[in-house]
Amino acid sequence: MMSLHTYAVVGSGATGIAVTYYLRQRGFNVELIEQDDAIGGRIRPFLLGERPVQLGGKNIGRTYRLFREFTAAMGNNPYEFFGLNSSQVQNDKLLTLDNSRRVKATLEFMSQGTPRDIWRFWNVCGAVMRNMQNGLLGGPYFNDLCRRMGDQPLSEYFSSKFCQVVMRPMTVRMNGAEPDEAYVGNLGSNLRMVLDTYDQLIHGMQPVLEQFAKTGPVRLNSRVESLIVRDGRVAGLRLRDASGVQEKEYAGVILATPATISSKIVASQNSQLSQILDTVNYYPVTVVVAEYARDIFSKKVRALVFNDTYPISNAGAYGINERNVIRYTFSGRTGRRYMKDGATPEELIRLAEEALNQYIPISGSDRIKYVAKYHPVGLCAYTSNYNQFANNLKTQLSELPGLFLTGDYMKGASLEACFEAGKACADQVVQAEEFQVSQKSELAAI
Repeated sequence: MMSLHTYAVVGSGATGIAVTYYLRQRGFNVELIEQDDAIGGRIRPFLLGERPVQLGGKNIGRTYRLFREFTAAMGNNPYEFFGLNSSQVQNDKLLTLDNSRRVKATLEFMSQGTPRDIWRFWNVCGAVMRNMQNGLLGGPYFNDLCRRMGDQPLSEYFSSKFCQVVMRPMTVRMNGAEPDEAYVGNLGSNLRMVLDTYDQLIHGMQPVLEQFAKTGPVRLNSRVESLIVRDGRVAGLRLRDASGVQEKEYAGVILATPATISSKIVASQNSQLSQILDTVNYYPVTVVVAEYARDIFSKKVRALVFNDTYPISNAGAYGINERNVIRYTFSGRTGRRYMKDGATPEELIRLAEEALNQYIPISGSDRIKYVAKYHPVGLCAYTSNYNQFANNLKTQLSELPGLFLTGDYMKGASLEACFEAGKACADQVVQAEEFQVSQKSELAAI
């Protein structure tokens, strides 16, 4: 039986792993609860034939300090260079942004905008480069910008052409959102990723997750139905697994699930908190990794971004030397329509090959095998007016002591932002524990 001084972390994606890791580092007993049959969430590997491949969380930025410290703590997990490489079609030719010509290509992309676009974009990029905290949700520069100008959609802050050429490739790939569905106040989280250079784990994420699973108890195939509240405090969870519904008591509960899922869990105890969480936007995404009999991309062009007329948002080489393995991402407004209409992975990949073949020769006859995953709650597009959102969350959480929230909507959706959010949540748990201990000491002294 779990100790009453054990905390429950619900959700084993990047943020759930992070908060569990940091709490265990500080000596806390933590049980990690996952509704699927393996941990990892979107960073969980899937099999392409017999080979584990990443459908999410594949590229690791050079600035990902917390995440890299975590992988080092999980054993020998070396990295290899991947860089930054992305192309799109402009005036019937491929324009490529990569490490070797980052400045020149950036200027070419920016030239598509108006002088106001260029000035505004230069300012927001500078803010992130000067202070990496501006590359997380709630960064000081963007809080001040929203206070002065309001948190506008990107489509109102930049011109239409600039949004299509510069903004959309970021928002549709990272957030599944079109420029009119993404907000200026959250732009720093996108820019921090674009301004980074990337590596990949040589052996992938699987050995990291396997080693982490050995650090403490993990409860798989268990879905949380609701919170248990006693004397005004969150004291446990109602869980459903293969044996039915059972109640388990914990010292506290940390929900590290997407905001929409956390909303359902807390709804019966705090409807206002549920409504606040429901303001966070998520959009579906389908990711396919396919292997071909020959190289599709070249050393110079390793990824291609598509405009809003296609259901595919991006196609790219899986690794710098694995240009015959292609990772397709289907997101954005057109992609959603196909997913809503029930397009199968086979139908989507054929559409992707037809789109890619207009610029880079590819044939379905060269395809050997593929693996696909549809995420109905896939890419987080956050919410507007982040500072107000965070304050509202804090107010409502004060009415449910013993409950903590973290996730991709707190600091950003990148792996590093998820680890930042997990670490911040672990700090909150420690502070709450210290406050309880001091209260008990004061009562004992009376």
